[in-house]
Formats: sequence, C-alpha cells, structure tokens
Amino acid sequence: MNKQESSVTPILIVAGESSGESHAAGLVREIRRQLPTKSLEFFGSGGEQMAAEGVHLLLDVSGLGAIGPWAALANAGNYLWLYRELFRQAKTRKPALAILVDFPDFNLRLASKLKELGIPICYFISPQIWAWRSSRVKQIKRNVDLMLVIFPFEEEFYKSRGVTVHYVGNPSASRLRSSASKREEYRDTEVSSRHQALVALLPGSRKKEVELILPVMLDAAHYVWKSHPARFLLVKAPAVGKEEIEMIYRNWMDKTESKIDLEVCVSNSHEILSQADCAMVKSGTSTLEAMISEVPFAMVYRISYLSWLLLRPFVQTDTYCLANLVAGQQIVPEFIQKNATGERIGAYMLSLLTKSGKRIEMKRLLKQARGRLGEKDAYVEGARKIATSFFLEGNRRA
Repeated sequence: MNKQESSVTPILIVAGESSGESHAAGLVREIRRQLPTKSLEFFGSGGEQMAAEGVHLLLDVSGLGAIGPWAALANAGNYLWLYRELFRQAKTRKPALAILVDFPDFNLRLASKLKELGIPICYFISPQIWAWRSSRVKQIKRNVDLMLVIFPFEEEFYKSRGVTVHYVGNPSASRLRSSASKREEYRDTEVSSRHQALVALLPGSRKKEVELILPVMLDAAHYVWKSHPARFLLVKAPAVGKEEIEMIYRNWMDKTESKIDLEVCVSNSHEILSQADCAMVKSGTSTLEAMISEVPFAMVYRISYLSWLLLRPFVQTDTYCLANLVAGQQIVPEFIQKNATGERIGAYMLSLLTKSGKRIEMKRLLKQARGRLGEKDAYVEGARKIATSFFLEGNRRA
C-alpha cells in the first residue's frame, strides 16, 4: 500500500474508567502511526486523553470508576446506557475491529454481543482471571480473537488454555523505564545520614478506597514518627480532591491527636517514588510503579467488610501484589483487611528505615523483578500486533 486510502475504516475502542483510558490513548496513537495509509476512524468510550487522540466518545467515563459491588451500582444506569449504545453503533457502523481495554465485567459481556455481529475482537490488558473467576477463560477463548497481555506470566496462562495471546510489554514499565534509570543520587545516600527520611503514601485513585486506606496509612506513619524523624508525602490521584484528603486527615488528627505533618503532592507518583526511601502503597498498578522505581514498600489493601465477604470466595491466589506476581515470589509484604493495621505496617516501615541491609536486599529483589518485564514498549508492540493480525497481509477486513 503506497498511496493514501480513501475509504474510512471504523474501529471501536472501549475503556470503562480512567485507569484504562490512558492506555487506550497510547495504543490509538501507535496504531495510527503504524498504519499511515489507512483512514482510521476510532469511536467508543473513554476520557479526555482518548479524545485528544481523535477518538469520538459516546460517553466520557472519567470519574465513573468504583470499587466493590455496592459502589458499582451507583453508575449502573450510565453503563447500561453505554452498553446499549455501543452495541447499536457497532451494528450500524460495522467496525473492522473492536479493541476492548481492561474493565472486564463490562467488556466481556460486550465482547459476546459484538461476536454475534461478526466483529473481530482484540482485548488489551487482560482481566485478572489468573487471580479470580478463572472460569471466564472459556468466554474469552470463545469471543476474543487476540488477547494482548501486559505481564509475562499471563502469556503462558492463556497459551496453555488455547487462547491466541501475545505479551506486548508492560505500559507502566515502558513509561517509567527511562526516568527510573535516572534516579537522583539523593536515593543512594544512607537514610541515617539525613535529617529526615522520606516516606511516600499512595492510598489509591478512587475516593472510596482512599477513605478506607488512608487512615490506616496515617496510623502507620504515626508509629514511624514516634521513633524516627520522617517526612510523609501523599500522592494525590487526579480523581480524588485535595479537600477530600484534607478532611480525612483532619478527622484522623482529631481522633488520634497526632502531630505528624502530611504533605499532599499533585506530582505524578513516579516523581515522588523516585525520591522516597520507602513507601506504603495501595494494591494495584501503583505497586508495579514502586517495583519499577525500586523503592522498598509495603502493600496495603482494604475494602468494606461486606464487599470482602462477597468477593473473597472467588479469589484464587494468595498473592495480591503485582510486584510479587511478576517476581514469582513474595518480596513485598501484603497487609490486607484485618492484617492492615497501623502497628503492623508501621513496624515494617520502621525496619526498612533503620536496617540498611534489609532495604538494600529489597531493592535488589525489586530490580530483579523489574527485569522480568523486558524492554518492549507496550503501545508500540501492541499496535504492531494489531496491524499484522487484522489489517495487513491480506486480512479480510483490511
């Protein structure tokens, strides 16, 4: 193909919350770059980053994310409308491909309906079926033509179950690799030689999880502060208001009468992690960022007791921390539900700050785990695989 094609090729792309839409935007950008002769028209759901890449949004999903089965009900009406509208638009516009990004409860149902229309389906960022509800692999094998995964262990999981899969690299690793290699010498000096240690707090990206997790992290910070001079920097996610964090902090102060200072930062998490001596990190993608930054940390996770009772029977792993899953062993302690107490977390953080050998060994293990992610750029590799699988070499829909 040497000349610009005149016909428009519609592509449906669906992200259901802000955590996936940035990855969708990066993938769209690379697909356009790798298919310069095709006139591509992306439409679907996402946020402002996808809109900036020229995706026509049927619904802006920014701020609709929720944790726990009860919290999700609040947005059920929006998602039901979106589900019906996406199917209606797909039936009318007949896209050459549907790219579904993360958000499995919604996207796996949508995949089944799109398959009825004969639309090829690529899934980017796998549901964590290796951790829970593994029976969904049958649904994926039936409806998904290509699964693009972002963890090496996921590729073998799917291959062994007959799913067409390709490991594209990890987008967080791709984004952070260069800056992680340029960490400041500040991090390399001994904690004991500085006036204060620097402890990062990453309590989550949603208001509800911050309400549940931040007080526990503050309890741990207080435990550290009583024995060791330290600064505490909290990384504020875009979807959580600074005033909401300050209210949680004030309420906690009133109950504990603690005098610790908490600095709320709007900088990106990696910028703070790259300077921190240690960190408390909510379960999720941030644990991967901490691993890539090679900052010793503790993983903290809490949801409502009722949500935990409902979800726990479906969980099929003893490990919740992505860094541990990538490493293939438990290198990071996981403080979950009733075990997530200020005293337990604080005692571990204090040991990191006062025992240099423990800190050095954990950094070594984190570096080793980071190496297992490889050097692929996830968006570049994902776009290349999409191009060769669906649009090049005589593909019937090209």
